[in-house]
Amino acid sequence: MEYLPDFFQEILLENLKDGDLAKLSSESEYYDNIQFSDSKLNEMKNLLKLENIPIMEKYNEIMKITDVILAVKLNLKYYQITSFEIFSGHTFPNLKLLKLDSNKISSFEGLSREIFPNLEKFGLDSNNISSFKGLSGEIFPNLKILVLSHNQISSVIGLSGKTFPNLEELYLNNNQITSFEGLSGEIFPNLKILVLSHNQISSFEGLSGKTFPNLEGLGLDNNLISSFEGLSGKTFPNLEGLSLSRNQIELFQGLSEKTFPNLKKLSLYLNQISSFQGLSGEIFPKLEMLILGSNEITSFEGLYGKTFLNLKELYLYLNQISSFQGLSGEIFPKLEILILERNEITSFEGLYGKTFLNLKELDLRNNQITSVEGLSEKIFPNLKVLGLKGNQITSLKLSEKIFPNFKKIIISSYQ
Repeated sequence: MEYLPDFFQEILLENLKDGDLAKLSSESEYYDNIQFSDSKLNEMKNLLKLENIPIMEKYNEIMKITDVILAVKLNLKYYQITSFEIFSGHTFPNLKLLKLDSNKISSFEGLSREIFPNLEKFGLDSNNISSFKGLSGEIFPNLKILVLSHNQISSVIGLSGKTFPNLEELYLNNNQITSFEGLSGEIFPNLKILVLSHNQISSFEGLSGKTFPNLEGLGLDNNLISSFEGLSGKTFPNLEGLSLSRNQIELFQGLSEKTFPNLKKLSLYLNQISSFQGLSGEIFPKLEMLILGSNEITSFEGLYGKTFLNLKELYLYLNQISSFQGLSGEIFPKLEILILERNEITSFEGLYGKTFLNLKELDLRNNQITSVEGLSEKIFPNLKVLGLKGNQITSLKLSEKIFPNFKKIIISSYQ
């Protein structure tokens, strides 16, 4: 095909588009002695109709036939592509998904709206992109998901609201971003998920006065954040999930008098938090899951008089809690799962007279408990799973009559 003069290519392409193989014979005078078998013509026709282009070889074959590529999906991962020049002069009117992960693309230069007018998902994970330079105007009017993980981006400054008007998910994890500067709801008016994990962000500065009206999930794991100062529910009025694991937060200071009206999941795994002081259900009225594993919490002090009306799951594994003192069902009336694995609890003292009406799972594995004395169905009337493996209990006297809803008691490594 590549040796045919342009004139002949155009005639052949027109016939292939029309699907009229018979017509070619009537125009054979234009082709002189060049002949194509029906199988070859069908092969070229099928290439033009290919909806999913999974490899570079297929892409190159189609490029020889036409400038208008009708594929819906294009996957060109691991092909040493260095720029968007390979798409120059071509149009992909039906393309919805483009994967260019694990290439060597260093900038957005060369992109225009005419190339991918209807693109919805764009994967650029593991490239060498360092900035958003080259993106301007309405290049991606229909893009909903953009993956830029594992690049070298240090800033998002320079974007306009015209570039990604309908973007819903933006993945910028594993880059070199140091601040929120340049990010705003005006630039991403429909953004629902923003992932900035594994960057170098040290604070929430740069968010003041900004609003992300539709953001539901914010991932900030593995950054350098040490305080909640600058974070506000007004900035994220519809945020449902916030992940701040593997940061350097020590206190809940900075949340006072603030409200996150719709937050349901908060993850603070592997920080340096030592107390519940400053945390309350008024700040997170709809919170359902709280993850505080691998911190430095020593007790339940700081929870007195507070209520988390909707909390169902509380994860406190790998802390230094030594007693149940200060914990009650009144604080967590809907609590169903309580994970206290690998703490320093020695007994059930401190639970007397308290009731956890809805608790179904209690994990106390690898503590220092020596007896089940003080544990009763009055405290946990609906308990189904109890984990006690790795303690120092010498006698276990728990009957089905005492815990009629029990499904599983974990007391050894074989359960």
